[in-house]
Amino acid sequence: MDSATSDSASFVWVERAALEVVASKLLQRKGMFAAEAEIVVHRMIEADLSGRSRDGVGSLPDFLDAMDQGDIDPRARLITVTDAPAVAVLDGSTGMGHVAASRAMSMSIEKAKAGGIGNVIIRNSRPGCDLGTIAALATRQGLIGMVHVSLDLDADGNPHANIAWSVPAASGLKPLVSRSKRSELGDAMAFLYGTLCSGLAGVEMQPRKRKAVWVANVVEYSVTAISPERFGAADSLLEKWKTPEMVPVAEPTETPTVPLLLADAERLAGLATKIKLSLSW
Repeated sequence: MDSATSDSASFVWVERAALEVVASKLLQRKGMFAAEAEIVVHRMIEADLSGRSRDGVGSLPDFLDAMDQGDIDPRARLITVTDAPAVAVLDGSTGMGHVAASRAMSMSIEKAKAGGIGNVIIRNSRPGCDLGTIAALATRQGLIGMVHVSLDLDADGNPHANIAWSVPAASGLKPLVSRSKRSELGDAMAFLYGTLCSGLAGVEMQPRKRKAVWVANVVEYSVTAISPERFGAADSLLEKWKTPEMVPVAEPTETPTVPLLLADAERLAGLATKIKLSLSW
């Protein structure tokens, strides 16, 4: 768990199947298509299972409120601006970042499998998804995954982890994932990722005016997948290169229950009651 969930008394384990139904129905009530609601819920549950409750199902009420305020379009179309063999630019149309980043990684994976590397830039999207869960989508396909968001702030306006990368498993080892803040990588790396993200999205690289509700902010994503096989490193990558902060990639299918902060579980239970569904623990 992250620091907010390190105390075992502060969270409860909720049945995953029931949580998926409730969360998906709440999103669909706002107009989201069922397939896209499923993507959002999967990314949130994966975040909870990775100990990232800030980006888990407990954040759902904030997104629902932003939809009510018109800051997030629940039926936003992901528009392809440019598409080339190794790169693409998408417009998120003020939609959920979970959907845009997931589909961008799917595109990056296809490009990496075909040509060794794929990089997809998303502009005009919304924050909120745990970047590590997006990077892990590539890792589960045997690829290196990297994700960067222009600037992600928490509810108090503080920088959140906005870079994540994952490395596929060598024989007998589990794939690893890591997350960090941009400032931790140094000025040169920050400039590089800023260029890959905001610069190539065609927007200013410095933080723009921020809205009071963090999920309503405009962000850009850079989503990358790399095939280590194309570089002759598929068998030795994890054996020779990893950083101390990297942790095993969570496998969401292994756990039938999901940890939620008690306050988040109670809030979701209240929303479930309003649409005549049950969420208990």
